[in-house]
Amino acid sequence: MATKPSSSSPGLLKLEEQLTCPVCLDHYTNPKTLPCLHSFCEHCLEGLPLDKKNETYYLSCPTCRHCTELPEEGAGAFPVAFHINNLKEIYSLMKKVADPQQVTCDNCTTANATGYCKDCRKFMCADCISMHKKWADFSNHQLTNLDEVTASDVSSTSQLLAPAKQEATLTCSTHNKKMKLYCETCDSVICRDCTVRTHKDHEYDLVSASYTKHCQELEGSLNPVKRKIEGLKKVLSALAERESEIRERGEGVLEEIHEMVEEMMNALRQSERKLTEQAKRVTDDKLKVLSEQMKSAEMSLSVLEDVEDYVEQSLKTGSPQQVLRSKKQMMERMSEVTAGINVEELHPKEKADFVLSKDIKSLHHIGNIVTSTALQQCRVKKIGCFERLPKQKKVSFSLSMEAPDSSVLCVPVSSLRCSLVPVGKGDEPIHTTVTTTSTDPGVYRIQCNPSTRGTHTVKVQVYDVHLEDTSLAIPFNPYLDNITPVRTITEFKDPCGVAVMDDNHVIITELDGHCVTILDREGKKVKSLGGEGGSGNVKFLYPRGVAITPDKFILVSDNDRIQKISMDGYLIASVGELGREPLQFSGPYGIAISPITGQVYIVDWLNHRIQVLNPDLTFSHSFGSKGSANGQFQSPRDIAIDSQGLVCVTDFDNHRIQKFSPDGKFVGQFGSEGSGPGQVNGPRGITIDTAAAGLVYVSEEGNNRISVFTSDGVFVSKFGSKGSNIDQFDRPYGLAFDKDGF
Repeated sequence: MATKPSSSSPGLLKLEEQLTCPVCLDHYTNPKTLPCLHSFCEHCLEGLPLDKKNETYYLSCPTCRHCTELPEEGAGAFPVAFHINNLKEIYSLMKKVADPQQVTCDNCTTANATGYCKDCRKFMCADCISMHKKWADFSNHQLTNLDEVTASDVSSTSQLLAPAKQEATLTCSTHNKKMKLYCETCDSVICRDCTVRTHKDHEYDLVSASYTKHCQELEGSLNPVKRKIEGLKKVLSALAERESEIRERGEGVLEEIHEMVEEMMNALRQSERKLTEQAKRVTDDKLKVLSEQMKSAEMSLSVLEDVEDYVEQSLKTGSPQQVLRSKKQMMERMSEVTAGINVEELHPKEKADFVLSKDIKSLHHIGNIVTSTALQQCRVKKIGCFERLPKQKKVSFSLSMEAPDSSVLCVPVSSLRCSLVPVGKGDEPIHTTVTTTSTDPGVYRIQCNPSTRGTHTVKVQVYDVHLEDTSLAIPFNPYLDNITPVRTITEFKDPCGVAVMDDNHVIITELDGHCVTILDREGKKVKSLGGEGGSGNVKFLYPRGVAITPDKFILVSDNDRIQKISMDGYLIASVGELGREPLQFSGPYGIAISPITGQVYIVDWLNHRIQVLNPDLTFSHSFGSKGSANGQFQSPRDIAIDSQGLVCVTDFDNHRIQKFSPDGKFVGQFGSEGSGPGQVNGPRGITIDTAAAGLVYVSEEGNNRISVFTSDGVFVSKFGSKGSNIDQFDRPYGLAFDKDGF
């Protein structure tokens, strides 16, 4: 005898949830499905707020916030949620069979039903079932005992509709014919007349044949969804476990703090509060990271489960036509959600790895909460300008460190060690003395006595954690040496741009020689590229700017174009022509390559702008226009980029240097017209000693000199004057540093 399922049986409760609209919290009325595969009542969708962009309205899914374009016909044009309607029919059947004794035979209408014919979709008594089996036309019908029908399993009850959904045939809205064909070309169910009109010459097949193939494809596409769901469940379990560990560890640290402070005098209570807050902040920061991960993982899991549920219910309850009509939408959504979720990135990022570091300096400072993970993520933020200490026969420079949250890292001087190792000149470290000042917390003064100039590796250790090495050049600069020429090289035809390779070979463009000349580290000519008798197949016409790419090719600006050539003078690529559009130039000059992105920045001289190209020389963006306002130019000539990616441009006719962010936003400017300290007259070339103090060197055509500024634009010094002697200039332009600071 079948058991009577209660109104709270698992099957009915599950269906109640599935048939409840998440907006109105009532049973669905005319349900519609959005592209994200979430379903809502039509009237609920009509009541959602809309966003308007370019004459098009958009609505946001109340469940996953997926943005969807609203059809011109309104919410009624969204696809019917056929799986919801099918579930409503299942729900009606389950309610009906909840009390088997009240189910009467649909044939004789008097006796109690004992079975159900899936093909006829009728409840029958024992006599009618017996007669039903004897009729030849009905002998193959599927009969189910009512005991099976009353099971609380929704999937079992849904089988009642299986024959019905095979028979249901939709009608073409255009030709009013039954849609029994599936167009593979258009991914749509069509009628016979469609094949000779709108779908002529398309590939199509019977729905019954296409259904099996595409059903398998949908089921196969569910596998990545299922794997992601399983992975996210494991991640959530790991996150919960890690959360417990961190909470337990946080509570343990707090207990240690309280035990220690209770042993001290009342004056230590203030220190207790400070440490407690610090410990809580570390704990909360870690828990916040885990909380965000858990929220992200839970949201991703919810979206994936919604998609899985939708597709599985569609496959279980939908007719072939219904499934095939929604197949493309379901495939696109499954691909979208699986591609957008990276399970590996959601594994716990935090550990319970923080401890109490006792450092009793006074009653008001008894220690810090330090995590090894935090120290490992710290870095040397800045190495400041050099200072010469003649009495001590030493030099000093400032050093600051940055915590993961971008704040300045302050640690006891006793915990900080720093040493310098000359690059390529032995491994013997140069020991340093570390001091600090009370006026500038977090900035440490490093004193040392280097035996050589050039590039050094700076090694910093905080407690027992080694920070990432950084490089430092003991430079040729106004703070250490008198600036005097080391070598003079002649016989050029109007030298213009200059660049230096890693092996200290020098590359120079000769404006009137129409060539590029390569010199060795001693200044001797190695070869010429282009020009008369030059190597390779490249040709130049008034070459100006030059730069070396990370992959050791040469970029040259000449004749309204940018040429990329090999070190042997063979053309690799060429972009540009005369004009004002993107990748068109009018007298391109200086070239600089970003050390961060590898993008190529080009001064477009007579177009009064900067064009930025990607490493493959495709156009990225441009900035600047003609004028004298901030961010505008009057005949810009050269460009340089510092180690942080900030861009400096010589603004020739405005007699200034302008500074920009990598995307071209104005940051600041320095210099004004004149010949005094800090003034410039016709600035042309520019370079930055990025390996050392970050000083900016500017060549001036009008003053025939080189002026030196700090990275903030503060004047440091100048050298040179008009003339032809060894330390004089005549309209200087190109500037560059080699790796030794020359």
